[in-house]
Amino acid sequence: MRVSAPAKINLHLEVLGQRGDGFHGLETVFQTLALSDELEVELTPGGEGITLTCSDSSIPADASNLAWKAAAAVLARRPGSGSVTVRLTKHIPHGAGLGGGSSDAAAVLLALNAQLRTHHSTALTPAELAAIALELGSDVPFFLRGGTAHATGRGEELTALPDLPPTVVTLLMPPVQLPTPAVFRALTADERGPRAARGATWAAALVATPTLLLHNRLTAAAERCCPAVGELLAWLRTQNVPHLMSGSGAACFVLGDVDPPPGIRVWRTTTSPGPQRL
Repeated sequence: MRVSAPAKINLHLEVLGQRGDGFHGLETVFQTLALSDELEVELTPGGEGITLTCSDSSIPADASNLAWKAAAAVLARRPGSGSVTVRLTKHIPHGAGLGGGSSDAAAVLLALNAQLRTHHSTALTPAELAAIALELGSDVPFFLRGGTAHATGRGEELTALPDLPPTVVTLLMPPVQLPTPAVFRALTADERGPRAARGATWAAALVATPTLLLHNRLTAAAERCCPAVGELLAWLRTQNVPHLMSGSGAACFVLGDVDPPPGIRVWRTTTSPGPQRL
């Protein structure tokens, strides 16, 4: 089965406070993009094990990869289903805050579940898929749906929003990667909160004018962690274009088109309702 795994941006990202389990409560508005990874996912009845290949040699094609972990989680819940082969073609930059690994994992879950339904009539329930997705990562549950969504909790408490009007998005990536844990560790006490969520009704009222949503509480922490991100954001502020860092960085995006400064990689894409819906 061939499936696409779309990138995402966060049109809004607020930190609501640190939780008792060590995670941070978040409020975010997710949006999928036309930019996507491509995967071939094959379940072979009677076989055993997982094989993963990746077009990007810098990304591990082993049990540390989220796509592999997704396959392993499905097989753990449906033992004896067969072997899994995943061929991953990467287009989404790694370490960018664009959700590439999480989207790959969700694509594997959906593709394997479709094949379980065909081969064994033992497909995972939506509740089982959602539980696996959250085990894999905070962004993975969103990618089971795609499109435009408001999220709270760790990102798993999702409310579908009206689709964003088709919008050109320019992605800009400095020559660095920014690990998410480092950004959260760099938050100040004030940046961590606590603060109240605004809610899905608030977000739904602003989707038609997405520039009104643009906010990312992680920006200052990312700039402290990574001067290259700070330099890119400083340049974007001089361009008078609606922009934001996505997720925990290092990628930033512009709603519209912009010519990048030297040394910055650029992808021009559009918002997308996403190919995957539960």
